[in-house]
Amino acid sequence: MGKRKFRIGDKVKVAVIPKIKFARGIKDELGTRKIFKRMLGRIYTVKGFDPYGWVELHPSRMTAVWIEPEFLKLRARRPTT
Repeated sequence: MGKRKFRIGDKVKVAVIPKIKFARGIKDELGTRKIFKRMLGRIYTVKGFDPYGWVELHPSRMTAVWIEPEFLKLRARRPTT
């Protein structure tokens, strides 16, 4: 994994909804499509990263979402201390 584009605490905007595919016979019981659709165009704080470099966002208190960095745009860089 190379250098990260974002840092924890940065503000990012969800610019693109990733294509979501389910295996034949599997239903979207968790409402994944609905969550991503609601996130489109909104700004979130980067909470962390997974081992693959996907960005962790929290669109609500009870929900954590991991999304590929190429679907996000940087809105504000967290100040360094």
